Amino acid sequence: MKIMFSKIHIVSLSVLVGLGTCFLVNPVPVQHATTGRMRSDYLLSKYFSHRHLHVPQNLQPPTTATNTSLPPDTRESENWAGYIATPTSNLCYTSVSGSWVVPNISADQQNAAAAQWIGLGGSSSPDLLQMGTSEELENGQLVTEVFWEQLPTPAHTVMTIPIGATIYASIAPATNSSLTWNLTFTVNGQSQTQKIPPVKLDSSYAQEIGTSAEWISEEPLKPNGQRYPFANMGTVSYRSALVDGQAISSAGNEIEPIDLVSRNGNVLITPSGLGQDGESFSTSVKS
Repeated sequence: MKIMFSKIHIVSLSVLVGLGTCFLVNPVPVQHATTGRMRSDYLLSKYFSHRHLHVPQNLQPPTTATNTSLPPDTRESENWAGYIATPTSNLCYTSVSGSWVVPNISADQQNAAAAQWIGLGGSSSPDLLQMGTSEELENGQLVTEVFWEQLPTPAHTVMTIPIGATIYASIAPATNSSLTWNLTFTVNGQSQTQKIPPVKLDSSYAQEIGTSAEWISEEPLKPNGQRYPFANMGTVSYRSALVDGQAISSAGNEIEPIDLVSRNGNVLITPSGLGQDGESFSTSVKS
């Protein structure tokens, strides 16, 4: 799912993205684009679509009543809430992991959607490798699933998963290949018979996704780019949030909390500060 975010007081998208390179083993440097060209929509399922790095032109400042108790330097997004980590060195990230409990969702209307996921890339790069859980209300019926996705190709549904289940997800390179990634997960501590096949990447894609890591609660979009009615996912607690085996707060990571705002500037979902362990936080729907 692609991010759409803005940073307070930033007008030019090139300032937001900037220039950067990261290096794998024996790499060729990748130069990142400085323009925020929107890409086309991609489906998470027949109901979901998402965009990448769209800065709203008419986003208003958050209202005072809903802009309280945010972590310092929180950025604003139209569809993400959580944390983004970027490496302070020129080395690429190669793994990300995290766990959370699959939430129930509620909505004022019969159709709504929400998702929680971990990923590599997608912040300063159009390439994103992600996996997580999704909740969809269709005509009032709730379906919860595990999914994975390698943008720009459509997402893949792996299995249904019950509300209240604890999922642990991990994206990491295979031990016998520098360009093959394993996407693995457990449900309530148990391995599942449904597996995600190894994902083979080319060297350019592998470098691009190494530019950031994410732990995100998302409000997906419809295939036509319009918002679903807001899905209340309550509070989602993320644990064991690691990048390259280290806590989010570890030296070498620049961390950015993200809150989700409506198009009129109201804060809808906020991240907490990081826990004392540096690898836990929660996202909460504002009342």
